[in-house]
Formats: sequence, structure tokens, C-alpha cells
Amino acid sequence: MGLPLDLFVLLATLVYVAVGLAVGIRLLRLARRTRAFPELALGLGECLLAGAVPPLFIVAQAVAEPEALVRAAAFAGHLAYTVGCAVMIAFTWRVFRPGSGWALVLVYGAVGVLGGGGLVGMARVLLVPDVTGLRDPQTTAFLVMEWVSFVGFLWTAGEAFHLHGRLRKQRALGLSDPVVVNRVLLWGVVGLGGVAAAGAPILASLLGQNVSTHVPTRLVCALATAVSSGAAQLAFLPPASYLRWLRA
Repeated sequence: MGLPLDLFVLLATLVYVAVGLAVGIRLLRLARRTRAFPELALGLGECLLAGAVPPLFIVAQAVAEPEALVRAAAFAGHLAYTVGCAVMIAFTWRVFRPGSGWALVLVYGAVGVLGGGGLVGMARVLLVPDVTGLRDPQTTAFLVMEWVSFVGFLWTAGEAFHLHGRLRKQRALGLSDPVVVNRVLLWGVVGLGGVAAAGAPILASLLGQNVSTHVPTRLVCALATAVSSGAAQLAFLPPASYLRWLRA
């Protein structure tokens, strides 16, 4: 299963990066016109978590030298993961629970934990004597950040599916756009993909497995990113035929 799995993981990663960059750049361009926070946060989150984190961590894990390149990639990967997770959680709060006090407290707590974990991870990148130690990203600090990411994506999926249920009822009365209803559903699917992609490494680490080589973990993460990529593509860059089908 080694070579087929490696090819599948590589293909899923490439698609995830390409779709994330395409969606992120489009939303950032939209944010320049609208000056709106949701477009800015989601665009930045997609560019960082999908477009930057996977290539940077691949370089840190696969490249042996020069040492400066490995450290730079690992440092940038931790920074991108920290900021990307933070803005995605902030996006969920701003879009789904903007007037909720508990949601704002959750955001502040999550950003604080992410910031602390990110600083510890970046300091380790600079201080570890041997860069081969950077090939295993599952440090305690990074595992804590993955837990925050897991909870954040779970929150995103829950809010999206809850809103989708309401919009479906409105759609039955002709009060909502079918494209918007479907987009909310697809965003919930993206959230579930994030839950699986963050949850699988957490479970593997708790079981004492090497996340980088554990076959079930790699397979789940690849499947999750593939599903998330497809859902994000249909939600933000849908083909005209798909839109016609929804409206029909």
C-alpha cells in the first residue's frame, strides 16, 4: 500500500494547496473591494492553512540541508498555522455568532492558546540543535494547537449545518437563494474535513503512533483534504453548470 498511498496523499495535497490558494486569493481580492472582515479572514485563512502550511512542513520534513532553509520553512509553517487557525476561528465568530458574548470569549481563549503554542513552536525551531528533530511536528505545543484547530472546525461545522437547516425551511417557502443554501451546506462539509484532518493526528499521537508514517492517519487526512477541496471548489469557485443545476 506504500506507493499507492504516497501518490494519493501527494495528489490530495496538491489539489488542497491549489484550491486553497485559488479560493483564498479570490476572497482577498474581494476583501480589497468590500473592506469586510469575513472575506479578509477567510481569504487569509485559506491562503495560510491550505496554500502555505502543507508546502512549508513538507520542506521541513523532507529536506535535510541547507539547515537555514529547513529552519525557515519550519518557522514559517508554525507561524502560518498559528495565524491561519486564529483567523478561521474569528471568521466563524463574526459570521455566525457576532453578538454572542460566549463566542467572543471562546475566540479570545483560542487565539491566546494558539499564540502561546505558536511562540513555543517557533522558539523550538530556532533553538533545537539538530534540524532532524524538526521532522516530527507533533510536539506538545503543536498538539495543543491541533486541539484548538479541532474544536474550531467542529464549531464551524456545527454552526454551518445549523444555519443550513434554517435556510432550507426558508427555501421551501421561496425566501432564500438555493445557491446560498448550498454554499452554507458545503462550508459545513469543509468544517467536517477540518475536524477529520485535525482529529486523526491527535488520535494517532494519543495512541503513540508516528503521525508522519501511520497509514490510517495519512489516509484519513488525505481523504479529508480531498473532500474539503471539492466542497470549497463548489462553494466559492463553482462551474456554471453546477449553478444552473442548483437553480433548476
